[in-house]
Amino acid sequence: MAHMQMDNYHPHLYVPGTPIEAPKTKWIWRVFWIMLIVTVFEVSFAFINGEYHIIPWTVQKVLFIGLTLVKAYYIVFYFMHLGHEQFNFRLTISLTSILLLYFIVLMMIEGDNSMSYRLIIPDFIKEMHTYSISH
Repeated sequence: MAHMQMDNYHPHLYVPGTPIEAPKTKWIWRVFWIMLIVTVFEVSFAFINGEYHIIPWTVQKVLFIGLTLVKAYYIVFYFMHLGHEQFNFRLTISLTSILLLYFIVLMMIEGDNSMSYRLIIPDFIKEMHTYSISH
């Protein structure tokens, strides 16, 4: 096996005796607490509304979808580092995702409505079908 040489390889960047920089974790804890608060609110509200029926079921669904989108925003923009990208790239990803979600919802609505359509088959087609089966 041939030996591979790397021109710019540095085994490590720490030089003994130099002070180590403090970790920058303030932002991750802030995002963690926001997501924890939203999740605790979702779970507790689901149990409370399930017991006492404070708001209608459809309003609860819309509220949960909104809170889920808030959590998805924090996951995508902070943990997946999309928030540090340029504005045009963020806009492209966001609008594409929204458009894809919109099309999925439309297809689900159309699929649900397709069960209510009644297909009327003309008599001559029924006769052709029974003729081909009987012969």
